[in-house]
Amino acid sequence: MPCFILLSFLSGFIGVAHCQQTNILAGQFLPTADLTDVDGDGNQDIVIETAKLRLVIAGKTGGIGVYFLKGEHFNENMFPPPLQDLGFPFATDTMFPFDCMVGTGTIDNFGYNLEIEEKTADRVVIVSTANVSPKPGRPYLGLTKRFIFSTNGYSFEAEFILSNLSDEAVAVGNDVSGGVALQYGPGVFLEPFTPEVLLGLRAAGSDKFDTIAALEKGRVGQTFTGIGLKTNYFCMLIDAKSPANVSAREFQINGSDTAKPGHTYTGHVVRVAMPPVLLKPKESRPFKFQIYYGPKALDELRLFNSEEVTDYGFLSTLCLRILQFFNAIYPNYGLSIIFLTVIVRILLYPLTLKQTKSMAKVQKIQPMVQDLKDRYRDNQQKFNEEVLKLYQKHDVNPLGGCLPLLLQLPILFALYNTINIAVELRKTPFLWMTDLSKADPLLILPIAVAALMYYQQGQMQNTDQQQMMAFMPMFMFVITWSLPAGLLVYWFTSSVLGVFQQVHVNRIMAAIKEEKP
Repeated sequence: MPCFILLSFLSGFIGVAHCQQTNILAGQFLPTADLTDVDGDGNQDIVIETAKLRLVIAGKTGGIGVYFLKGEHFNENMFPPPLQDLGFPFATDTMFPFDCMVGTGTIDNFGYNLEIEEKTADRVVIVSTANVSPKPGRPYLGLTKRFIFSTNGYSFEAEFILSNLSDEAVAVGNDVSGGVALQYGPGVFLEPFTPEVLLGLRAAGSDKFDTIAALEKGRVGQTFTGIGLKTNYFCMLIDAKSPANVSAREFQINGSDTAKPGHTYTGHVVRVAMPPVLLKPKESRPFKFQIYYGPKALDELRLFNSEEVTDYGFLSTLCLRILQFFNAIYPNYGLSIIFLTVIVRILLYPLTLKQTKSMAKVQKIQPMVQDLKDRYRDNQQKFNEEVLKLYQKHDVNPLGGCLPLLLQLPILFALYNTINIAVELRKTPFLWMTDLSKADPLLILPIAVAALMYYQQGQMQNTDQQQMMAFMPMFMFVITWSLPAGLLVYWFTSSVLGVFQQVHVNRIMAAIKEEKP
């Protein structure tokens, strides 16, 4: 569908903006579904708006022609791909917006008759019936597409009813192509563009594949029920809920000569095919697919029984819930990250304090350890025994400085993962930053993080440590300047709190060193 058609479709919503209050009852958005010729091709289309989606069911194809997300952090088009507007032409054989494939092809038709079967506060049901006519020497098949859209989510059901309209049995598909299949292309393209990961869906869980070759290898001995694509913040899932043949193909998209020359992106066309079938004369058979196309939001995917697609894990989920809790109190995810960082620092401080005291005690008895080393230079076993007695006498745990640090790592990695993949931070502004999911445009936070690290090194009491870590501030700037700003808000806040903790730590270490042995 050309981009100007999409713009005219979206502009139509502006004209009815004054009526939207009538669509809200008890805080619930009432869906709309209207028959209209959106693209002027002479076929009646259906324009649908729910609380989460804006869609066009095209009368020419009987399928989805426009798929637009509505959300606080993602108001944008998923299909047609927005890369078209940036000068990237897509081949027609890559544009399959949830098309029904019958064997190796499609049903011969001259348009579809569209009907709004149901429209309630919970769902919208659209039925598309292919206009077909018999052709000599070819199977006479009919096709009805039935789409069931949830009015408060990003998932929907596509049911394809294949009918044998002839007086003879018809074999549909083969072992290679399968029977009735659902195909989607060209992939998930949203700026900033990130590489796609292929997903093989199973009855319980999913497997990730970086390449099509890995997917083909992973299919051996494995039963998949569907296939999917995911990026950092969005995903597309097609699940047949029964064993199916999944496949994918890759293609390249190159910028035009006049726009974005030299840029190349990779797209995918994915397919879920049911086994071949034999239709008796006048027999009809339904084929159902569950589809999710939207943000990698934990609560949304949990309703689709695919929460593992988000890559959160237990600790990351806990961090996300804390962010959501603070955001519910005061709607600002930048402040929520700061509050979360304070909580993490408070929870970890007892471990940091224990680590500090252990390090101070180890440094305090170091002259005694050196004395034992000189005394038992030729008897390593005796040296080890005496050092152990020395540690026990002075209540020193040689692992006390490492163990608390190791316990902190899972929490820190989980927090890093949460901030890096949380779609809630996408397009969320904070202070001078317009988008917490993108890099700091002014590089203020990377510079501040590096400067704070340099200051903290100056507070170290160990000169050898200062010399060994002298290059770290510059290294820290290099690795942080391209990171999401939301992650740097956490990093900067943690560094500021670390400065105050370091002052306290230095006082404790000085006090322990002054104590008499």
